[in-house]
Amino acid sequence: MILSKWTLVGWLAALLVSGGAGLAIYTVVTDTEGPAYKAFMAYAEDLERLVRLMYMPTTGLKIALQQLAVIVGSIVFALLSGETIVMLVAVAAAILPKIVLEDKLNKRRRSIDDVLDTFLVALANALKVSPSLGDALRSTAILIRGPIKEDVEYALKEYNLGTPLDQALMNMAKRIESRTFSSAMATLLIGRQTGGDLPKILERSAATLREMARLEGVVRTKTAEGKSQAWVLGAMPFVMVIVLQSMDPMWLKPLWTSFIGYVVVIVAGILWAFAILAARKILNVDI
Repeated sequence: MILSKWTLVGWLAALLVSGGAGLAIYTVVTDTEGPAYKAFMAYAEDLERLVRLMYMPTTGLKIALQQLAVIVGSIVFALLSGETIVMLVAVAAAILPKIVLEDKLNKRRRSIDDVLDTFLVALANALKVSPSLGDALRSTAILIRGPIKEDVEYALKEYNLGTPLDQALMNMAKRIESRTFSSAMATLLIGRQTGGDLPKILERSAATLREMARLEGVVRTKTAEGKSQAWVLGAMPFVMVIVLQSMDPMWLKPLWTSFIGYVVVIVAGILWAFAILAARKILNVDI
């Protein structure tokens, strides 16, 4: 098929615009003293932190560069084609990757907390056989599964490379960033330094964690109905507005066309926001 003159001109324009945008971005990004470069590298370092915490086979800089490529390509395509809806791809590329990584990290942290009592029991049983905490950790790492296995193996690698065992365990707690896991490691280290019976301490800690998990389950069950009611009540004003507007478009018109209507809408919005915040505070029970 022979391309028409206007098609060739369009492709040439797209090439020139893409090349110019790429050159401009390259100039800005490679300026190490510029604010854009510093902001981009700070964002890449933040992604790198998330990637390292999940032991992913990639880098934060690579993800940031991929985001930048998608954003620039989407904007150029939208400008050339006139399809402004493509701009949503650029917005999604700018926002979603970090949100997805943080969500995965939170799920990973919760999965570690869920098996923490099993890990402590396995470590206590290993300590009954071998009094050395390092040897007990090695034998426990063979038995456990899931994300916690990666962190334990990483801590053992640090220990094998010369890091003191206590420091390796503290580093593991900092990487996981879980209050429950940090408390368990603090209990382990204090018991080790004070010469306590570590197997009994770990078994008691595991029993405490199981009881806390049971209580959290009870609280979630009791507050589930209240949370669903809060969602319904929060969405009810918008549903009522849509229904009334569809039934009689003139009935709510004074709210959008008069000063008093504006005041009523603003006051109602403020009261709605305070009610939602109050409901969240009441239902957010922390054990």
